Amino acid sequence: MANRHGARNTEELIYRAAVELMAARGYHGTTLRDVARAVGLQMSSIYYHFPSKQELLLAVMRRTTRDLRAAVEPPISAAGPVRERLGAGIRAHVLFHADRRLETLVTDSEIRALEGEGREEIVALRDAYDALFREVLETGLQEGAFSFEDPHVATNALMTMCAGVAVWYRPDGRTSLPRIADQFTRLYLDGITA
Repeated sequence: MANRHGARNTEELIYRAAVELMAARGYHGTTLRDVARAVGLQMSSIYYHFPSKQELLLAVMRRTTRDLRAAVEPPISAAGPVRERLGAGIRAHVLFHADRRLETLVTDSEIRALEGEGREEIVALRDAYDALFREVLETGLQEGAFSFEDPHVATNALMTMCAGVAVWYRPDGRTSLPRIADQFTRLYLDGITA
């Protein structure tokens, strides 16, 4: 039991080091040797947990995308008015992206580095996630609660706007994260027109 626990800890250390390095240097600027050095392991130990750099990137993207969906799906799918559901989804999305900045930066920016079936898997997970928002937007459009031309454009604008918080948010910044999430929600739902 202790050995399995130790292996899980080592795998988590590798994961965390890879996230930090890939967020700072990009996928192509990070080598498995860099990750091994950061964790204080031999290359063979890295390969035991992740057979390739692609598998390591895929692990980051899988976990991040699944955890993001787990955080956002309950509030956006809850019963209630469509505007409240969309607002709750936006808020959860922003909070997740700020709280897990490095993972979301890697997941959002390095999809271009994925290959083959791994890329197809992550694109499918991302499309299913985006569909949560698009469905709420389409429902709101049908009910007359929202006004926009194209649900895909409205969804893409929302995803781009909210994911950007991972780029600039700092925990020691001048505005608290809950206030930022509330502002994003109001900006998207109400716009900036007085």
